[in-house]
This record gives sequence, structure tokens and C-alpha cells, in this order.
Amino acid sequence: MNLLESKVIQTKSEKEIYIDQNTNIEIGGIQYPEKAHPYYEFMVGLELIRIRTNEYYGTKKAYFGIRITENLQSLTIFEPDQQSIFASKSEEEKDAAIELINYLLIESLNFKQFVMTMNRNLKTENGIFEKEISKLKAKEALLEKLLKVTYEDVKFTIQRKIIA
Repeated sequence: MNLLESKVIQTKSEKEIYIDQNTNIEIGGIQYPEKAHPYYEFMVGLELIRIRTNEYYGTKKAYFGIRITENLQSLTIFEPDQQSIFASKSEEEKDAAIELINYLLIESLNFKQFVMTMNRNLKTENGIFEKEISKLKAKEALLEKLLKVTYEDVKFTIQRKIIA
């Protein structure tokens, strides 16, 4: 029997529930290092179940961004401009979202399986041009890094309210 792991973000108006399954995860929008921004950057999307007044209220996709330096040594979580997992949340609610992200990147076997599947699929792609081969190798190294994330690796650059 497989047990499903879940994480809950309790907000003022609803519960956002993440069920840890491969089908509830997406990784996309990978940007490769350039002179203007010498880092990899991509989005991780999570499907969240919404519960309001103890009733199912639908689902939503919530995103967070990951930025990794070109040498793969530093990993930073950032808040995207749209559909952010941190949007309209109090400090405590943002802390719950951070806890979910840490769980996903470090402990979730389903996330690791999802990344391994992406990596395996990548290895079956045929790069025709040298630039494509270079990007495939870079993406492969990036996915390998995601499989080895520790708590010490993760840094957050989330906007916090400054209390005067």
C-alpha cells in the first residue's frame, strides 16, 4: 500500500493542499546562462487543491522560481510575477509555502522521480547541432543538481514586509 504525502498551507480564506504525486508537479521555462544573467532559471509548478468552508473549491497551479548559478553551486528560490505560491499570503502563510518547497526539493521521493524521468527522457533526445547538444548537457547537469539538493543549498529571496 502506497501512502500519499501531503502538505497544507492554511490561509485566511482557504486551505491549499499539495498531494505529493508526479502528476501534481511541472518544471518548465528553463533559461540558460547568458552574459546578462549568468545563471539557470526555471519555474516549478504545483497543483494545489483548494478547500473553503470545508468544501472542495477547485484546484490552482502555484509557481515558484529556481535560480542556479552557472557553476551549479548556489540555488535560490524566488517569487515569480504571476501565479506565485507566495501571492497574497501573510508571513506565516509564506513560511508554510517555504516549508512545502523545502519538503519538495529535499525530501519528496516523487519530485526526485519526476526529475529522474525528465533526465531519462532528455537522454533519449537527439541533439542535431552543437548548440543543442550543449544545451542538453547543461539541462542534464541542472537536473542532476536537483536530485542532490540539501537544506544548506536552498536560499530564499522572497519579499517580506518590513515592520517599522
